[in-house]
Order: sequence, then C-alpha cells, then structure tokens
Amino acid sequence: MKLLKDKKVLFLLVCVLASILTIVFNGISFGVDLSGGSTIVLQTEETVDDEEMAVITEILTSRLNTNGLSDVKVYARGNDEIAIEIPESADLERIEKVIAQQGVFYAEISNTTAYTGKDVEYVEEPGLTAAGYGVSFKLSTDGAAKFANVSYGKGGYTVNLYLDDKLISNPVLSPDLADGKSHPDQVITVAGSNPTEEDETEAWAIYTALKSGSLPVKVNIAYINSISPTLGQEFIKSSMIAGIIAFLAVALVIGIRYKTPKIVLPILITGASEVLLILGFASVIGWKLDLAAIAGIIATLGTSVDHQIVITDETLAGESKKVKRSIQRAFFIIFGAAATTIAAMSPLFLMSIGMLKGFAITTIAGVLFGVFISRPAFATIIRELLRKY
Repeated sequence: MKLLKDKKVLFLLVCVLASILTIVFNGISFGVDLSGGSTIVLQTEETVDDEEMAVITEILTSRLNTNGLSDVKVYARGNDEIAIEIPESADLERIEKVIAQQGVFYAEISNTTAYTGKDVEYVEEPGLTAAGYGVSFKLSTDGAAKFANVSYGKGGYTVNLYLDDKLISNPVLSPDLADGKSHPDQVITVAGSNPTEEDETEAWAIYTALKSGSLPVKVNIAYINSISPTLGQEFIKSSMIAGIIAFLAVALVIGIRYKTPKIVLPILITGASEVLLILGFASVIGWKLDLAAIAGIIATLGTSVDHQIVITDETLAGESKKVKRSIQRAFFIIFGAAATTIAAMSPLFLMSIGMLKGFAITTIAGVLFGVFISRPAFATIIRELLRKY
C-alpha cells in the first residue's frame, strides 16, 4: 500500500490504465502488411532530387485523396522509387491508372497549343454534360485569353486534347467559340450518355490529372505486392506468438539470474506496462502498426529489461545508505543509452524512410515512456522490495 502512495508508481498506474481504456474504446489500427491490402512500388524514369521527390509524393497523395482514398501511405524510397500502401477495399485497377500517368495535359488547334494543364483553374467531377459524359473544367483568365487567340476564326476545326501525348478527345470547335472572345468553360467528352465502366475510369483518370497537376517526371509501376486479409491475420497471430515466446524467454533468463519472484515479477510487469503504453500511444495518434512497428516494440522491451537489470544490480550492489546514489548512477547510464537510441532513430523518423518510420516511432516512444514513466517507478518499487528482501 505504501508503494501506491508514491507519485512515480501512481503516475505509471494512471498512464497504464489510460492506455488500456484508449485501446479498448479507440482500438488499434494495423498497416497493410497486417490487415491486408497492396503495396504499389513506382519507379521514376530518372533520378530526382529531394525537392522533386517531395512534389511527386504530394501529387500522388492528392490524386489518391481525389479518388476518395484518404487512408493511404505514400513515401519515397531513395531518389527513384515511391511506395504506396492502399487498403484491401480500394479499386486497385483505377488506382493503377491514376498514379501511373504523368498527367501532362494540353490542347492543340492546327498543331498550335491553345492551353495546357497549368491554365486549368477549376475541375468538376466526371458526369453528364451537354456534349455527353466527360469532365468539365474552367480555364484561368490567361488560359482563356490564349484559347481565344489561337481559336479565333477556326470554327469547324478540331480541338485535340492530349493527356501524356495520348489523344483523349477531339471535339469540333463551334464557330460561336471562335469569335476571339474569352470562353473559359471547357469540357472533355469521353463517351455518350451511357458510359461504360472503362469510360468512367478514363474520365476519373483525366479529372485526377487536371485536379492534381502533372508529375515532374514520368513514373512506371515496378511491381505490386498484395497481401490478403487472411494472410495479414496470420502475420498478426505469428507476431503475437513471437512476442509471447520472447516474453517467456526473458522471464526465464532473469529468473535464472535473480532466482526470486520479488525481482523477476516487477521486471516483467514493468516491461509489459511499457508495451501497453506504446500501444495506447499508437491508438491515440492513429498510427497503424505494421511489422516494423512490432519489431520496434520487441526491441523496446529488450531495452527496458536491460535498463531494469542495471537498476536492480545497482540497488543490490549499493549499501543501504548509498542505494540512492547507486540508482542515480544507474539512471545516468540509462539516460545516456536512451539519448543514443533516440539519436539513432531520429533520422528514420524525420526522413520518413518508408516502413522503417514505424520502427523508429515505436522505439522512440518506448524509450521515452521508459525513461520518464516506467523506469523511475520501477526504481522505487525495486528499492522498496529489496529493502524488505
């Protein structure tokens, strides 16, 4: 009961309880490799710098969001690869078409460019127009002026509309639109009043390209890796079994070393509490746990046990009047190790290096929770228990 009145122990209990409640009511989300889905890897046709890569990932994210996919991860892998993780429920065929196009749009009349995608100011979602099923859009003031100048006196000519050098529509220019005046409202027609599914996919690809803009370089799909929900569940089950085995192995080792449950149980319970704190943190920020993140949790558990052994040994080695100084010495070692771990993980987190970001987040979170919440409480607990031991 005396331990429950200690502020550090009480703070740990409150944090663990809050984590459990958060996990119960908010749940834990899993990444594509655990819940099922696909990872699409794109290859740029040439190496790009960091600034261009940032533009590419931003445009691809915008394209996926435009198609109703907000639950996706887009990240760079080096200077020539981009990985996109999409959930199982997504229309993979449409996504492939949307992300693989560079999105360079332009209109020509008599081989003269009338306007480009940069002149498009507003785009409407695909639907039926006066000319059929297609995409309506509005030109900027400068774009409309360019079109008026190029189209002047060319009524009856075709307006050839290209996307990535592919002719997507070639309506005949009405004489009313060739009067040299500004006509910002334009339309790309892809079908009649009864579009097929393929027509709709084509229209959405055009809409997405106009809405998000063009990529600075062309990208190609290198490969697609799909994981079924069933296989994802198997990964989760295997990860849980691996975690339990690791936990039992740690229990066996420290049991052999200390030979008393008064030391072994606090170490195991403190390690388990740190896992709960990490899972609660992931639930609060909505971070999706993937295999890399689970690896980070297991690594954190190992670090936690190491630090608790240091605290225990320093407590056992110190004379009764010097225990406080021994524990301070232990925490000096722990803070140093924590600082180097965080420093090593920071580049993975800040540079968003793909799946390794999950490993960095769970590792950093585990180290911080351990240093500031669980290990101070453990030091108090073990000192109190060894005083009676």
